[in-house]
Amino acid sequence: MQHTLNINGKTVSATSQETLVDAALTAGILIPHDCATGQCETCRVRIPWGNVDDAGTAYGDTVLACQAKVAGDATLTFETAPIVGKTNGFVEELNELSNDVLELVIRVKEPMRYRPGQYAKLTLDGYPAREYSYSARMDGTEAPDQLVFQIKRLKSGEISSALGNSIRIGHKAQISGPFGSAFLRVQETGPLVLTCSGTGFAPIWSLARAVTLANDNRPLTIIAGIRTPQDLYMENALGWLKDHKRDQFTIVSRANPDGLFKHGTPDMHLPDLNDDTSVHVAGGPELVERVREKALLAQARCYSDPFTPSANVLGWSGRVKRLFSPKRMPKRVPA
Repeated sequence: MQHTLNINGKTVSATSQETLVDAALTAGILIPHDCATGQCETCRVRIPWGNVDDAGTAYGDTVLACQAKVAGDATLTFETAPIVGKTNGFVEELNELSNDVLELVIRVKEPMRYRPGQYAKLTLDGYPAREYSYSARMDGTEAPDQLVFQIKRLKSGEISSALGNSIRIGHKAQISGPFGSAFLRVQETGPLVLTCSGTGFAPIWSLARAVTLANDNRPLTIIAGIRTPQDLYMENALGWLKDHKRDQFTIVSRANPDGLFKHGTPDMHLPDLNDDTSVHVAGGPELVERVREKALLAQARCYSDPFTPSANVLGWSGRVKRLFSPKRMPKRVPA
């Protein structure tokens, strides 16, 4: 049996008992989704009017579109992300944020629209493409013709170990994006919990900054995890948030010899969650899974961005070559 759906203002025909995600895709409309099993909350849509089979996923006037099925005429609304595009640019700055975290600034030919929490695919000439989260400078500033990324330096990383060596100021780059569905939902109004480990702070900082600049009154909590106190690199960003009356943040360290930080991992220090809370988590897959499980138990919405290691690593000969290459990376390289 056929029914009529109005999806973000577009009227389409849909077949009874197909999922809302599939019905939208058939009509050429992409509802942001990820796991497709009803676990990640990414595809939650509003049903302001009409009839759908919510498959047990209803919360208020919302359902999970990957599970809910067409059962009659209905209206669906959801927040969209910018269309994926491409642009060219070059490395304009390489700034050391800590001993093992670099800030990479790309000057782009054309501004690229994205939602806070999304990521880009960056290709530096002569190197394989890698995915990095859009971020902002640590002082909270940004420019429309610049893209800012935070990159963890790995001795075996084919790209990260080349930054400041064979990849220097002026190196050409190609960027495509935005990608990812763990972006900020501005229509949500409940408490916002942002948690991360390592350079998972890049998208978390982008999210926190966006909410703050929007003068949003949503309660905001940030829990950032580091390995040791020496790995702390986000002081300036946290200072910016504090200056803007956003001081509900916790730094968690696995090693805590001086007692300045909480001990453990970020998931151990989550605030109370409920079905009105939105949780964003970025970082190692194990942390992401633990946070998602706790959010699921509390019936909170959870948007996740697991950081997985690249398959592109330097072999033995490549590491030796880099080891004896002259170091061209000063503490800060001006634009």
